[in-house]
Amino acid sequence: MMNVIIVDEHGLFRTGTRITLKSRFDNVATLETDSIYDLERIMQVNIFDIVIIGLSEEHSKIDRGALKKIMKTHPLVSFIVCGGIPDYKLGRSLMRMGVKGYLTKQGCPEELVACVRAVLAGQSFLNDQVSSPLQD
Repeated sequence: MMNVIIVDEHGLFRTGTRITLKSRFDNVATLETDSIYDLERIMQVNIFDIVIIGLSEEHSKIDRGALKKIMKTHPLVSFIVCGGIPDYKLGRSLMRMGVKGYLTKQGCPEELVACVRAVLAGQSFLNDQVSSPLQD
């Protein structure tokens, strides 16, 4: 069983992500929340394999302090961030912090699937839209 929590302020993104995961992977359980601050509370009582955090174009920044704290408290959990806009610097910075996957919401569902597969295999994933600083 793969346990995934999806964090994003937009229900449409959460629903689309859930449907994509459940259609491409066997035995997936998902939970959803709209806030990284709720994530901290939820992770105290639930065990997850992967956390997928969505950022919006309007709120493309992430509370790094909260994320670092959660990652430190849950070192066995893999974190994936889906940016609202391609941002090479943010993607690289989050990867250096320990985020395992970074992609943009402009990508297709297959890209999310590839990212999750890479992360499950112990690899990092940075999508093509943010893998080059020339695209910023």
